[in-house]
Amino acid sequence: MKFSVLSTLFLATVATALPSSEVERSTSFNATVLACKALKLVYSTQVFFPGEANYTAENEHFWTPTDYLSPTCVFTPKCTTDVSSAILILTGLKATFAVRGGGHMPIPGYANTIGGVLIGLTDLNEIQLSSDNSYVSVGPGRRWEEVYAYLEPYGLVALGGRVGIVGVPGLLLGGGISFYSNQHGFASDNVVAYEVVLASGKIVTATSTQYSDLFWALKGGGNSFGIVTRFDLLTYTSPTVCAGITEIPSTEKDLFLSAVANFGQYGSADPKAAVIPSIFMLASLNITVYTSALFYDGTNCTQPALANVTAIPAIENTYGSTTLATYVEGTDALIADGTRQAFRVVSSLATAEALSIVHDTFVDMVTANIWDVAGLQASVAFQPVTKNFIQQGINKGGNPQGVDISKAPYFWMVENFSWTDPADDATIYAFAAQVTDIIEAKLSAAGQAAQYHYMNDAGLGQEIFQNYGAGNLAKLRSIRAKYDPLKVYTNLMPGGWKVDAA
Repeated sequence: MKFSVLSTLFLATVATALPSSEVERSTSFNATVLACKALKLVYSTQVFFPGEANYTAENEHFWTPTDYLSPTCVFTPKCTTDVSSAILILTGLKATFAVRGGGHMPIPGYANTIGGVLIGLTDLNEIQLSSDNSYVSVGPGRRWEEVYAYLEPYGLVALGGRVGIVGVPGLLLGGGISFYSNQHGFASDNVVAYEVVLASGKIVTATSTQYSDLFWALKGGGNSFGIVTRFDLLTYTSPTVCAGITEIPSTEKDLFLSAVANFGQYGSADPKAAVIPSIFMLASLNITVYTSALFYDGTNCTQPALANVTAIPAIENTYGSTTLATYVEGTDALIADGTRQAFRVVSSLATAEALSIVHDTFVDMVTANIWDVAGLQASVAFQPVTKNFIQQGINKGGNPQGVDISKAPYFWMVENFSWTDPADDATIYAFAAQVTDIIEAKLSAAGQAAQYHYMNDAGLGQEIFQNYGAGNLAKLRSIRAKYDPLKVYTNLMPGGWKVDAA
């Protein structure tokens, strides 16, 4: 562990510059005002207030306007010691704050704040390949399309998001599903080191051999433990892949669901193959279509593992030889920026019966209840999770998720709702919760429900850590208590899923 010299100077500056009477009165909103003043004293060019262009850019850095809130000020650290200094003053004044990486989580307040300090990690944007090319160091201000573009000239990839605009830190701290997960497990199973700012302001590097309990907790335990300022990620050789998206008409429903069920059951037969099949409903055109992202880690794009999907008559099919960087760059245009968004997660066994329950319930309820919502797009993506996916995490030291391999394979599904009018927020949130509850009840009654809920696809109020492997929630709470005994990252930084709140 080490203390930041700058942190010590920072506290000394604050102590002499702020009137003692103000510090003594530092409670609630006043604490945040004082924290912003203190940060401004030391980092005059890195603290922004409402009305300033940089404030607006950082507050609206998010994928969706559901996350545009009203922080009292925004602080943009340029190095890890800046983060350490900020945490010392925030904890000293008991000021609330939020931390934002790529800004892709659509739950309001999970990476932003009303009245607190927003720490925007935009400038912590390191990308550096190790001397032996075995790992790449990545700052939390990066998005996955940037990581893949950096690695492409070396013929390398790291495990990360399947959509380019997704941020690095959120995906990894929630576990992270990758196109390569059937080969190598969660993206977080492939982190070899985390640089972390603890609640004390100390900076540590957590690996499998030092701070190993913290290292384990960060592989899916969320943001209750510290602020990660660098991720060291294993690299893999994958210079050329096969990837693309096929769009299938609703008339091919039976073939589509059959192909998805087949891949769910037998996807482990070729771990280099991956699919993300989806139901996609567009209210303005009164249509439902089926889409599937197709992926193969290799140069031969004609693969038996994907044949059941590629054989279905398609409206359009872009699947072919490419690179991971090129493919994910193209996904940005497919995901509307600036629309209101909500997620909800559902898990089931990977069976045709489960698919049928989810498909029919979702389509019928969306059509009957929210089809008239302005700009509505509603979808369910089915993510097949194989035994090999889970086994890879076990092989690499385990992770907090502790997914039950004996019941695999699974479908981890994400419901996604997109709309345009803030007046419809309450309607969509209520419906999303309702349709999910009904689907889960039907799955449970049919013996098709699964326990684990993937954090990165979950919605507000859904249980996450309660569904981790036996004993893992208690272990996470113990690790949190060890590294953050005063609950700084639980109470002063309330956004996100907290192990102590589970």
